[in-house]
Amino acid sequence: MVPFKHFSHVRFAVSDLEKAKVFYGELLGFEELPRPDFGFAGVWYSLGGDLQLHIIVNEEWPFPTLHRSRFEIRAPHFALAVEDADEVAARLAGTGYPYHDYTSTPTGLRQLFVHDHDGNMVEFIGPTTAAREARWEQGAAARA
Repeated sequence: MVPFKHFSHVRFAVSDLEKAKVFYGELLGFEELPRPDFGFAGVWYSLGGDLQLHIIVNEEWPFPTLHRSRFEIRAPHFALAVEDADEVAARLAGTGYPYHDYTSTPTGLRQLFVHDHDGNMVEFIGPTTAAREARWEQGAAARA
């Protein structure tokens, strides 16, 4: 028997709340939720159903600069299943924000990875009609 009801939330620490709100709220389009006052800055977002993303400000957290500038598929992240990964890729490309795009995966699904300003990584994964290429690709914005 599983000792819990459901997966509740993912938590990321950030150094700048306003930059996080631009990234998660405006760039990725996550819906902001009401958040209790915990005595420190943060914001909550809905990820669909009961799943939430909790962003907290922790200026003392060690944010490795390596995570901000280098892509590593094995780095900690969370993934969101999407109905149309091609649509998400087009949306990310339209923002001009750097992302990583992998159209040839062992699962047959397209994987798109994007980092916030502190190096926290989010993956979008879903079906694609894109040509299957056996290589890691960067989104157009990342190549510029």
